[in-house]
Amino acid sequence: MQYHPDRNPGDATAEERFKELSEAYALLRDPEARKNYDAYGRSDPRSYQRPDTSTVDWQTIFREADINIDWSTRGQAPATGNAVFDMLFGMVTGMLRNSGLLPGETREVVLDLRLGEAALGAVKRVRVPGPSVCAVCGGSGRVGAGAAGAAGAAATTGAPDAVTRSVTTDGMVSVCSACGGRGVRRGGAYVDVSVPAGSSSNTKLRLRSLGGPGNPPGDLMVDLEVRLPPTAKLVGKDVHDSVVVTPMAVGSTFEYEGVTVSVPPKLRSGQSLRVKGAGVDGGDLVLKVEVDLARGAARRVSNWLSNLVGGGAA
Repeated sequence: MQYHPDRNPGDATAEERFKELSEAYALLRDPEARKNYDAYGRSDPRSYQRPDTSTVDWQTIFREADINIDWSTRGQAPATGNAVFDMLFGMVTGMLRNSGLLPGETREVVLDLRLGEAALGAVKRVRVPGPSVCAVCGGSGRVGAGAAGAAGAAATTGAPDAVTRSVTTDGMVSVCSACGGRGVRRGGAYVDVSVPAGSSSNTKLRLRSLGGPGNPPGDLMVDLEVRLPPTAKLVGKDVHDSVVVTPMAVGSTFEYEGVTVSVPPKLRSGQSLRVKGAGVDGGDLVLKVEVDLARGAARRVSNWLSNLVGGGAA
């Protein structure tokens, strides 16, 4: 692999070395050719015949050693089912990527959204598994005038304003404190992602050059998933549900899954409200509103506790 012509275009020395290696391997594969070589070497052209190397490649070595390799894992280390070889391939692949000899892996994360976040847009923080390109310096290891500008442009191509970066304010280039100047976050990092309004489940956001380290760096794919409450029902793109509110909410507002719902003063219990564009993928939110003091108060307390422990259903 090191001397393969594809990796050394125009390098006559590497090409010659590759021919020698291929010839040696082809000779060792053929018992008769190996016997003649052991007996005569290359000194007697009548006994030594140059082996055929046309069918030899680096994958042949593993096949003939009875090591089954899955080459379909694009961008990943090949899988063999053998723990020792899998570990070896993983180590070698990682070293080649870190040395800039292979492209970086595409990292993929799932981002759960409340209905309001998907319908109205939001800025959400996701964790990128490591090792990954440092989002602060864009992999350059430097921040400040000149250094962060180029990295920022490369990292946000195709996803404008998707990443928040901190840079120095004195105009001087300095070592990135987030990654220590390495350009790579070994343990992963957090990235702020701008979720566009009208997003839906199965939407993918691509943040270029924020995936695994390599040349070029891999991308970060953010899979959006809209999580609806168990009581909600999806009718086409419209979200239907029932809620209980206190009498104080009549003529005021309440929140449903991150969507602010206005309640008209003359609303009667059991009526439905429609919020345009607050459903899934541009659909509407349709809520049947029940007015009840005790149950409405209990709902508000439940909502408060859910948001307190991590932004659960409103």
